Parts: sequence; C-alpha cells; structure tokens
Amino acid sequence: MTTIVHARSDRRITTTQRSYPLLNVLIWELRRFRASRLFWFQALGVFCFLLFLTWALHASEGYDTMSNNVQISAFVAGTSAGGLLRTLPTVLVVLVLFLPFVTADGVRRDLSRRTHELLMTTALPTWAYVWGRYLAGLLMSLGLALLLLASILGMGGLLHLTVADYPLPQTGAVLLLWVGMVFPATILVSSFGFALSTLLPRLSTLVKVVILVAWIVGALVIPRGLGNTTPPAWYVNWDPTSGITALGLLPSYSLHLGPWITSEAQLQQLILTIENKMPDLAGWFAPHLLLAGLSLVLVLVAAFAFKRSRDVLN
Repeated sequence: MTTIVHARSDRRITTTQRSYPLLNVLIWELRRFRASRLFWFQALGVFCFLLFLTWALHASEGYDTMSNNVQISAFVAGTSAGGLLRTLPTVLVVLVLFLPFVTADGVRRDLSRRTHELLMTTALPTWAYVWGRYLAGLLMSLGLALLLLASILGMGGLLHLTVADYPLPQTGAVLLLWVGMVFPATILVSSFGFALSTLLPRLSTLVKVVILVAWIVGALVIPRGLGNTTPPAWYVNWDPTSGITALGLLPSYSLHLGPWITSEAQLQQLILTIENKMPDLAGWFAPHLLLAGLSLVLVLVAAFAFKRSRDVLN
C-alpha cells in the first residue's frame, strides 16, 4: 500500500509541474523589460514626442482663396484621414527609429554578456529560446505602436476642444490607417532587426543602421524626389514605409475650389467633408499585412538556423 501511495504522489507532481518553455522565456523577457527603468523612461519620452509631433502637425495643409478681394484661409486637420496620409509616414519614421533597439538584441545580448553557453546547457529548446525572445520584443514594439495610436486620438481630441473648427478624429479611419500602415511596419521592422541580428550577431549595429537608413530613404527621400510624378501602382501597394502609399491615396482627397466659396466657414466645411472620407483600402491594405506575415518567416528561418554552440562575442 505504501508503494502505491508514493507512485500516485510522484505522478501528481510530474503532471502539476508541466513546463511550457516558450511561455517561460516570454515571461522572463517581459520581467526584464518591466524591471528596466530606462525602458519605461524611453517609452514615456517617445509618447511625449509623438504627442508633440501630432500637435505640431495638426494643420497638415492649408488652403487660401479670394472672395470679394478678401483672402479666406482654412486647414486640413492633421488627425483626419486626409491629414494622416500627409503626416503619418513622417511620424512613423520616429517610431521606427526606436524599434530595432527594442527587438534586435534579444538573442545577441546573451552572446555579448557571455551568458549564452550557460543558457544552452539547460534543457530549454532552441525554438522556444529564439521565439520567446522575439515575441517579448514584439509585444514591447506593439506597445509603442499603441502609444502612437493613443497620441493621435488623444491629441486630436484635445485639439478639438481647444482649436476652433478642428474636427474630432474619426476613430474608424484612424484605426484603419493604424492597422494598415503602423501595425505591419512594426512587425516588419521588429522581425527583420531580430532575425538578422540573431543570424549575424557581430553585425548587429550595422543591421540597425541599414534598417533605419533604408526606412528614412523609403519614407521621406524617395517621395520628395518623385514630386508630382505618379508612382507605379505596384509601388503604392507594396511600399512598407507607406510614404509612397500615402502619395497614391492623396489624389482622392484633393480639393477643387470654386467661386461659390464666399466665407471661411464654407471653405472649412468643404474641407471637412473631404478630409474625413474613409481611405480606400483596395490594393494596398492586404499587401501591407502580407509583408508583415512574410517577415515572420524570416524569424522562423533564424530559429531553425540558430546554433546552440556559438562563439562568444569579443
């Protein structure tokens, strides 16, 4: 009878202490982020800077016309759908400047701190180690992306209360542009930075620099270089920075002024009906999400190619 009791108690212990390695690694990383005061100060600084940018770009474009020899002026709200197409690619660059530093060093950090071999002597599966570090960084990156969304809606609401004729942000349009432009960009940059730094840990700094420079060129330099030239449809649909995508969508928000505009209120009302139109999702929305999904394949490759026995960084 005594032997049977011990066997049952041993069986109970093994079933209650079941291990979930991916969840364990994810929790470890989240605890590290939570314990880092520097990270939370950086997140607060990013949020404050995004609020400032939203305020500074609240009048994304102005219109002037003459009526009875009197100049009439009005503006496009920066947090409207039409305004976000003009400002969001620029604001997104600010977010992207931080993302590689949040996610890229998830695995490389152990190599530089010489704790990699100690971790690899445990029974922790390689896939759980790599994916756990990646998912923790991705969650933090998505948290920063949510701060961008909060800055748009929050500052937009504040401007609506304090600035005359400033419209309240249309939540549906803001969410669509956030899901179609900010969400995929966050996953794409986080995945590329993490995967390349995991596969090439000695070149981690170069990887970050290349990603940042490429994004700035794609989001700011190339759109300005095009000028009034119409970009190709495939470029509009597949541009991950959304700089060219925004250029392709803006013609539907163009304003044609006529002699019937006789007051500033009429001009602002005309702008309001156009700037709050829901963006056209055809063509570009699905490719942006597909690019984010394909970037996860690169993380999968990094998990398979990662070697448990690695040379420690000097």
